[in-house]
Amino acid sequence: MQVLRRHALRKGDFKLLKEQLSKIIEGSIDLLFKEGAELVITDSGELYAEDKIVLAFKVGEIVIPSLRALNEGLVKLPTITVDMGAVPYVTNGADIMAPGITQVTEGLVAGDIVNIIDENFGKSLAVGELLFDSDNIKQTEKGKVIKNLHYVNDSIWSLEL
Repeated sequence: MQVLRRHALRKGDFKLLKEQLSKIIEGSIDLLFKEGAELVITDSGELYAEDKIVLAFKVGEIVIPSLRALNEGLVKLPTITVDMGAVPYVTNGADIMAPGITQVTEGLVAGDIVNIIDENFGKSLAVGELLFDSDNIKQTEKGKVIKNLHYVNDSIWSLEL
């Protein structure tokens, strides 16, 4: 991933960024971007950083918190737990398949953004988009149920500013 441009967000754009993120995350957004955000435009898309750490990124028109923000406890997303056999695949960018899921947060609908964690340590492995409602995921026995949007060691994770 190559950085093309970087600049600090204006107050109005910063307020809009926080509003977009508050639609996705659970609870308060106050810990994320305390002082302001820097817009980082790359050849792959838009990222939002503070203190040289990418805390959010844009997928289409949706702004999503990064794994660094999730692992540091700055924000929370609904969680999906996968078994340890799925971890190597998820962390290599594979979409999440139904057989690897051990727990699903209730009440989620298709299109929701979720945090994929491992069952042993509870660490965030990826951020994904649900392809089915949580009730349907529990009943599904095979096939892809979550699209992997951002995972450990991908270009967003590895970017040094």
